[in-house]
Amino acid sequence: MKNEAYYQAYLSHNQISRRGLFRSLFATGESAVLSEKHLLRPPFAAREDLFTAVCNGCGNCVAACPNGLIRLEQNQAILEIDYAPCDLCGKCAEVCPTNALHLNFPADTLLRPQFSSVCLIQKNQTCLDCQSVCRQQAISANLKIDNERCNGCGECKITCFIGAITLK
Repeated sequence: MKNEAYYQAYLSHNQISRRGLFRSLFATGESAVLSEKHLLRPPFAAREDLFTAVCNGCGNCVAACPNGLIRLEQNQAILEIDYAPCDLCGKCAEVCPTNALHLNFPADTLLRPQFSSVCLIQKNQTCLDCQSVCRQQAISANLKIDNERCNGCGECKITCFIGAITLK
């Protein structure tokens, strides 16, 4: 459930254009299905079996996230990269009392970009936005993802002005 705080954070990071408004109206089904199928954990998360066993749903990580990307679902932390990328600052892990999130675990969301058929590069047009914004240099010219370099921050998804990138 997205509440008022979510939408306030969203609007503080984005200006909604007409194109963006219509895109969000027609693309909502895909993201809803994604969040129901996969539990998207914040960076620095323990293995899923350990995470679910020790995360007590205290909400400290939700309050600590400077971009408001973490929420609780069924008393477990969920990461939603919808309006801002995760900068992997580690503040969520610093405040976790159960160590379900810990700075010794990988600084990786385990999300990887998927490019849809509306991607300009796939239509043989020039666009370098996702490649140029990737600090890890994990996206090649032919849209291959280097999984060793990619940390799942979501910067590419947020930068794509036509919404051709989803994170899975």
